[in-house]
Amino acid sequence: MIAAIVLSGGKSERMGSPKALLQYRGRSFLSTILAAIESAGLKPVIVVAGHHFDAVLGAFPNQRVLFNAEYERGMSTSVKTGIRALPAGVDGAALFLVDHPLIDRETIDSLVSQATPGRIIVPVFDGRRGHPIIVAADLFEEVLELPPDQGLNTVVKRNRDRVVEVTVGNSGILRDIDTPEQFAKLLGEEQ
Repeated sequence: MIAAIVLSGGKSERMGSPKALLQYRGRSFLSTILAAIESAGLKPVIVVAGHHFDAVLGAFPNQRVLFNAEYERGMSTSVKTGIRALPAGVDGAALFLVDHPLIDRETIDSLVSQATPGRIIVPVFDGRRGHPIIVAADLFEEVLELPPDQGLNTVVKRNRDRVVEVTVGNSGILRDIDTPEQFAKLLGEEQ
């Protein structure tokens, strides 16, 4: 069983509003990601919020949303918050970024099909790595031991032999929507 952790802990300073709640194709970024997760059958699903916790929780009252009190110390603190909340017995966790809304079921299915103990599964499009990634449960402790100033890349780069790259057909794994300009470009592609 692969769990899903959606990271939504940042301040969205460059965007100026919570990225989780940005509207794209008639629903929010977070709704879009949660729909892809649900269609792929990942369980349990945890959203980790920080600066915009109240807004995210208010918009998603039926979703498990955790508050990361250390969100200002970096994304790894949100990853840790999500991992600590997982039940025993999960095989791994897929880590989604709320500012990567163009994720689809096919991509998730491709990653999950390669998930095995001791491995980190990374999607690749056009030779570039993207998100989400899957971390096997037996690597959780290593993630939990990271200092707050170190990102998850530290664990990924520590032992390249355990990283499995999965080529996917979805360029959305590379699309990070961080600024109003990037968001406007995304909306322009809808037409």
